[in-house]
Amino acid sequence: MSGATIDATSGETSGETSEAVSGAMSGATRDPSVPSIVVGCMPDDRGDDAVALAGVLARQLGWGVTLAYVQPESWPGTPVGAVDAEWAAFLRAEADQILDGALRRLQVVAPDVPYRRTVHAHRGSGRGLGELAELRGAAMVVVGSAPEGHHGRVAVGSTADQLLHGSPVPVALAPWGYSAAVPERLSRTTLAFHRSARSAATLMCGTLLSTRLGTRLRLLTVLARPKRFFGGLQHAGVEEQMFQVARDQMLTDLDDAAKSLGPRVAAEVELAEGDDIPSALSGADWADELLVCSVSDAGPLTRVFVGDVSSKIIRSAGVPVVVFPRGARLDVWR
Repeated sequence: MSGATIDATSGETSGETSEAVSGAMSGATRDPSVPSIVVGCMPDDRGDDAVALAGVLARQLGWGVTLAYVQPESWPGTPVGAVDAEWAAFLRAEADQILDGALRRLQVVAPDVPYRRTVHAHRGSGRGLGELAELRGAAMVVVGSAPEGHHGRVAVGSTADQLLHGSPVPVALAPWGYSAAVPERLSRTTLAFHRSARSAATLMCGTLLSTRLGTRLRLLTVLARPKRFFGGLQHAGVEEQMFQVARDQMLTDLDDAAKSLGPRVAAEVELAEGDDIPSALSGADWADELLVCSVSDAGPLTRVFVGDVSSKIIRSAGVPVVVFPRGARLDVWR
C-alpha cells in the first residue's frame, strides 16, 4: 500500500493523510486556501538547499511551505509485536529530527512564511512527493540535487528523476550549495526557449511564473556548434553557412516569441552560443534567477518528461531550475 502519511508529532497513521500543522516558533500557520510548495526534506546539505529554495520562492510568491519527508512504508518482511513498535518509534524519531532541522533552515531563510510538517509513506521518495503534492493540491515540488553533484550545479538523482518523469505539478531543482548563499529575492526568470509545437504553452508557463514572482523575463535559446563531420575547407564553409542559417532562424524565433507576449511584457532575448551546451550556458549572463525548462513533446500527456536537450541544460545550469509538466493545472499560477 502507498499513500499513508504519518503524523509528524504523534506518529499515528491513516489510510490517506494525517499531519501536524505547525507555526508556534514563528507564529505563522498555513492557511489551506493559500497555495503551497511541497519541499522534499533530507538530513543533509541537499535537504538544506531544497528548503532554502522553497523558502525564497514561498516568500516571493506569498505562498506556504509543506515540509515533507518520505519514508519507507513498513518494516521489510512481516513485523509483529515489539519489533513493529520499535520500527514505528524509530520512524517517528527519524522524521521528527529531519523535519526539525528543515524547519530551522526555513526560518532562517523565510521566518514569516506559513508552513506545515508532514510525513508520507512511499517506497520511492520522488513518487511519494509527487503523490503528496497531488493529494494536497500543491502548486510545486522542490528538491535538492543528488549527492554526487558538483557545487553550484544541479545533479538529477533518483528522487528528482522520479519527479521529472511523473510529477503532476511543476518541479524545482536546487543546485548544490544553494543554501550557502541564498539571494534576498529572485530578480529574473529565464525561459529556455526553442520553437516547437509546445512553444506557446512554454511561453505561457514562463510568463506566469515571472509575473507571479515579480521578476524580469528573459527568453534564452542555446545554440551548440555541431562537431565537424567532414574535412577540407569546402566542407567547413558549407557547415559554417548552415550554422549561420540556424543562428539567424533562432534569433528570428526569439524576437517573434518576445513580440507574441504583447506590449505589457517586456522580455529580454539572448542567444547563448558555444561548442556544447555547458560552454554556451557558461557564456550567458546570469543573476539571482530561475531557469525554466520545457518538457518533451513525446512525454505522457499530464506528466513531466524531460527531453535530451532540456536534460543537458538542467545539468549545466548554475541556477535553480523549474520544469513545468504538460497538462498541469495552472489556475493557482494565474
